[in-house]
Amino acid sequence: MSSIVNDYFSQAAIDFFLGNVTSVVFEDFEVNLMSVDPAVSMQKMRQQAIETCQKQVIADDHEEFIGGWTLLTPQIPNTIKSTPFEESVLLLTDTGLYSCRFDWNTEKVSSFERIDLQHVEKIKYGTFITSTLSAAQSDDQRNIGMVITYKPGSDDITRVNTRSISSLQSRNETDLLGGTSTNPTMGKRKDLANDTGLLANLLGRPSGPGNRILALKALPSRSAVSEGSNSQLSEVEQIKTICSEIERMISHGRVVEAGTERKCLVESGDIISLADAKKSTGLLEQMGHSIKMLVWA
Repeated sequence: MSSIVNDYFSQAAIDFFLGNVTSVVFEDFEVNLMSVDPAVSMQKMRQQAIETCQKQVIADDHEEFIGGWTLLTPQIPNTIKSTPFEESVLLLTDTGLYSCRFDWNTEKVSSFERIDLQHVEKIKYGTFITSTLSAAQSDDQRNIGMVITYKPGSDDITRVNTRSISSLQSRNETDLLGGTSTNPTMGKRKDLANDTGLLANLLGRPSGPGNRILALKALPSRSAVSEGSNSQLSEVEQIKTICSEIERMISHGRVVEAGTERKCLVESGDIISLADAKKSTGLLEQMGHSIKMLVWA
């Protein structure tokens, strides 16, 4: 561990003194204990991932593509607090939302779920702190996310792909939407989670009967590698833009009776506040991170 960490930190320091990266590289290193490669354009990679997901998962030619974003999401679906978080792709069309798990090594969609926009009941955005191990992770102005609450319907879709997207129709081993599973191991694990109320609370599952949630968190707006963009949106601006676009498309397709006031779907409020995040950060987790920090400090 020591040599690995020192190598990463040494590379970060070299890149900084050569002018390849900004001082943000040390902030990133404090969070990830890894350095970025200044030769790799993450902005370009993410745009390519959005385009790949769009081609692979939107099968209906009649759906109009509105926009796509890369965001962080819990590894376990239908939760808020489960770690680690992974980078995923969110697509919006005029009728649906697609949450895509993307394999960045093979550049293919590993799984996705489609949510009909008319099934969305509310969207909440605000402070979303998932760790307090560093100053950057504890900043309530930069750790911003959203939670989409929806009631799944029969026309919602979930597909899991372990080889290629062409095999999606023949693979039904895992149902991420909470339906049936042909894999007995997965079925037992899911039943255990459903039967344990404490686990549901720890993971931040929705309290409403039959409701599900999609938790998403903005990627850091500040990058150690300058990619020629001076108009980068802040984390809260990113999330508010996405919320606004989703609400706009929902309102466009939802009929409201005459004389009835249109219900606002978007609300602001803490998802996980700094105080709550500190309570959920264990002592062993803090000690482990402190030891790693001492190794490369």
